[in-house]
Amino acid sequence: MPNDPSIAPIARLRGEFACASTEIGFLNQQGDAILRDLRRALMLCSLFYVGFGVADVLALGWRGAVPSILARLTWPLLAFVGLRHACRAAMPAKGAFQAASLCTALGMCSYAVVVINRPGDILLHGMSISLMSVVTLIFIPNRLVNAVAIALGSSVGIVLLGWYQHMVSTRHLISMSLLILFANLFGAVAANRHARLWREQYRTQQVLTNLSIRDPLTGCFNRRHLNAALLDGELARARRYRLHLSLIMCDLDAFKKINDTHGHHAGDELLRAFAELLRSLTRDGVDTVVRYGGEEFLIILPETRLDGAAELAERVRKAFAQLVVDCDGAMLSTTASFGVVAADFSQHQALTPQALIAEADQLMYEAKHGGRNQVQARELEPRGSEHRSGHRSEHNARNERAA
Repeated sequence: MPNDPSIAPIARLRGEFACASTEIGFLNQQGDAILRDLRRALMLCSLFYVGFGVADVLALGWRGAVPSILARLTWPLLAFVGLRHACRAAMPAKGAFQAASLCTALGMCSYAVVVINRPGDILLHGMSISLMSVVTLIFIPNRLVNAVAIALGSSVGIVLLGWYQHMVSTRHLISMSLLILFANLFGAVAANRHARLWREQYRTQQVLTNLSIRDPLTGCFNRRHLNAALLDGELARARRYRLHLSLIMCDLDAFKKINDTHGHHAGDELLRAFAELLRSLTRDGVDTVVRYGGEEFLIILPETRLDGAAELAERVRKAFAQLVVDCDGAMLSTTASFGVVAADFSQHQALTPQALIAEADQLMYEAKHGGRNQVQARELEPRGSEHRSGHRSEHNARNERAA
C-alpha cells in the first residue's frame, strides 16, 4: 500500500517521517494532543518566566527593573496570541508549531533585555539560557529543526553578549559557554529521541490498526471494517450534503475451478492481482475497495452517479478479462461479473447500507446468471416509484474466460 506508515522510514537527524504524506498523516492524528501540550507548556513557561521578575527587582530595584519586567511580560502576551492562532489553524499541529516558534524565538529575544540590564549576573543568565534551551527543545512541542535553530541561535547570542560585556573572568565565561553548549547538545539529542519514539509508537499503532481493518491477502479493507464504520460514514456524508453514492459488487468467475486446478496459492495470486487492478483504477483517497468475502469485492464510490460507476465497472471488466497472471509458470486468467447500484441521497435519506449492498449483490448475481463477464447497473428510485423502474444500464460482453 502506498504511504504505508508501517514501512515508512524515520529520518535519523530530523526525527520525522521521510515520506511527507506519512508525516502529515501523523501530525493530523496527533494535532489535538500537540495543541494540548503546547497550551500547557506555554502557560507554565509564562508563569515561571514572569515569576523570575522578582530577581530583577531584587537586583535592580523597582525602577531599574521596569525594562526587564516589561520584556518578561511579552512571553504571556506572545503565548496568548500564538495559542489563538493555533486553535484557529486548519491544521492544528502546523498552527501549534508556528505558535511555538513565534513564542520561543521572540521570548528568547526578550531575555536579551534582561541580560543587558543585569550584566553583572551573566553567569546566572548562562544557567537560565541553558534551562530555557532545554525547555525549548524538549518541553515545548515543535519541529525539531525549528527548535534547534531557535535554541542554538539564542544561546549563541547570549554567549556573544556575555563575551562582549566581559563582566566576569575569561575562565568563568569559558565555563558558561561550555555549559550552554552542552545543554543545547543534550536537549537536541533528547528531543530527537523523543520525536523518533513518538513516531515509532504511531507506526506500531498503524500496523495494529491495519491488521484489524485490512485483509492480509489483498491489502483491501475487510468486511468487518465495512460493517463497523466505513459504509455508515459514507452514507452519513452523502445524506448530510445530499450527494450521489454508488457501489460496485464484483465477483470473479469460475474461481473455484482455478483453485481446484492450480491450487489455492494460484487463487491467492489472482485475488491479489484483481485487488491491485481495482486500486489502480479507482481514485486514491476518495474511493474505497473492500474484500467482501472469498472472491467478492465491493467498491464504494462517493459523489458518483450511475453512469460514472457503470463506466468504471466496464473498464475494470475489460482490463481484468485481458489480465494474465504468471503463477509458477501457470498462466492464469479469468473474468469477473459486476453489479452496480447508485442512489441520490437528496431523495434517499432513509436508505440503509444493507439495502444498498443487497441491491448491488442482486445485480451482480443477475450478471452471473446472464452469462458472466458483464455489468448490470441500476439506480434506486425514491419511495413511491416502482422499484424496478429506475434507470438501467446493461453491459454485456463476450465470455472471455480462460479454459
